[in-house]
Amino acid sequence: MNVFDFAIDIERSGMEYFKRLSKKHSHAGIKRIFSMMAADEKKLMEKFQAMKASAQATMMEDSRALDTSTNVFTNLAGQDALALGLANDLDAYNYVMEIEREICRLYESAAAKETNTDAKRLLLKIAAEERRELESLNNIYDFVNAPNEFLAWGEFSNLGEFHNFGRDEG
Repeated sequence: MNVFDFAIDIERSGMEYFKRLSKKHSHAGIKRIFSMMAADEKKLMEKFQAMKASAQATMMEDSRALDTSTNVFTNLAGQDALALGLANDLDAYNYVMEIEREICRLYESAAAKETNTDAKRLLLKIAAEERRELESLNNIYDFVNAPNEFLAWGEFSNLGEFHNFGRDEG
């Protein structure tokens, strides 16, 4: 299977999946997170399409390792948004980070099995893009969760720390 076609298919499936979850969920914060993820998947899909368009013919090699791989979103397609049991923003971030981790594992596993060096290089390049996406989600999660994890006693000497979390009121 062509590496770019596989990556574009995963991003398209992810975009559709997150759009569907966003439309069906009633919690405003979770809807926003799923909408954000759909937009991110679209951007990554467009990036992979541009990479495919600019790739040389030698980079269009098929990957034998991807022939046995399945789209992560295929198994998730039938899930109902409310059945996921997501109660708040942090749950939603954890859910989408787990999906991104699975996508990263898929590409890294395929790259480890791949014998074609050009296809292997492309798989690792796409895995790196997915890792950046996962790192971005981790950073957002850390920011949103920071008051739960890092703010100790707020009544005495450490009130100055509060501005680190973007919540200073002036």
